[in-house]
Amino acid sequence: MPEDKIAPMTEREIRWQVLPIKKGGKKLVIFIVAILGTGLLLYIFAGLYWALFGLLLLLGSLSAFYTPTKYILTEKEITIKRPLYTLKRPWSEIKRYEVDKNGIFLSPFRKPRRLENFRGIYLMVGENRDEVISFIKERINENKGEA
Repeated sequence: MPEDKIAPMTEREIRWQVLPIKKGGKKLVIFIVAILGTGLLLYIFAGLYWALFGLLLLLGSLSAFYTPTKYILTEKEITIKRPLYTLKRPWSEIKRYEVDKNGIFLSPFRKPRRLENFRGIYLMVGENRDEVISFIKERINENKGEA
């Protein structure tokens, strides 16, 4: 007896990748000068091992600038893929968004709070800015209707 097969519902999805170092310009020059300057100063005043340790910490904290970040927005969740980790958040956790010139901040709070910078998600956008903003508006409005 053949089993009834239900065609899977196609889920709308937006994918993009961001690599800020590719833009170059002033930020790239500042990045290189900061890395080299910090390494040199640490070497002069603290020695080779502290210079290597400091550079390792600095490069680790600035990794979002020189490593690719992949974003996937689906109707169910937000996924951010970085070289060392993947972050997934369901849309039900996102209550508010703010748009600025470099991207979109997604907050778990309905009103601005001091903790939101630590609990929110920042999405860097590229050429698909308008498409991402409209997709986020749809998801946030759906969540408001459910609450």
